[in-house]
Amino acid sequence: MFVLLPFLCAAVSLAELTTLHKGRNLTSMEERLSYLEKTIVRRINATERVLGQLLTGRDDADISALNVLALRSGMLASPSEPVLFSAYKSSSTSGISSKVTIRFDKTYINLGNHYHTEDGIFIAPKTGVYLFHWTIATGGSAFSSQLMVGGTVRASNLVPYPGGADSSSAMVILNISEEDHVWIQLYGSSEHVYGGRNSEGNHYQSTFSGILVHTP
Repeated sequence: MFVLLPFLCAAVSLAELTTLHKGRNLTSMEERLSYLEKTIVRRINATERVLGQLLTGRDDADISALNVLALRSGMLASPSEPVLFSAYKSSSTSGISSKVTIRFDKTYINLGNHYHTEDGIFIAPKTGVYLFHWTIATGGSAFSSQLMVGGTVRASNLVPYPGGADSSSAMVILNISEEDHVWIQLYGSSEHVYGGRNSEGNHYQSTFSGILVHTP
């Protein structure tokens, strides 16, 4: 604001100052200086309103309450690192029952390391809209796979009895809060989930992936 003062003062020219008394009948130097002060204050207030709107995008912004250093830091900061992961089971598991977390123990990519291979849980680093996709490969009986968020079923998918080896996939887009825990579990009894290094040969892959697509 202080940087703008010289420009605002200059805007009220000497010519204006010397002729103020003619149009407004200002008869003393004190009155002229008072009028000049009010004019400068009015223009500063108008400038603050415009700057507040430009810096924050809000019509009611009060620039005097803004942390200018924080605003400058935010404007110059580099874009935040993307949040995404893609994990898979490296080996098959049998005898899985309801509410048991499927541990996808290897990752293709895990930017930010927010997916944890040791327990199969993704912990959201920030609030936003996330996309999740998972595939369960099996050769056993029919069962359901469930995407859990903080202990609540937020999406599910039927894994039908294939009569042989097959897989079933699902995708969902959800609002997730910071620090929410997200994982995949089964609803069934003594189920079998395939795992493998890749999709070549007789390796059947079960995978779990997620990406942050939007932040508020």
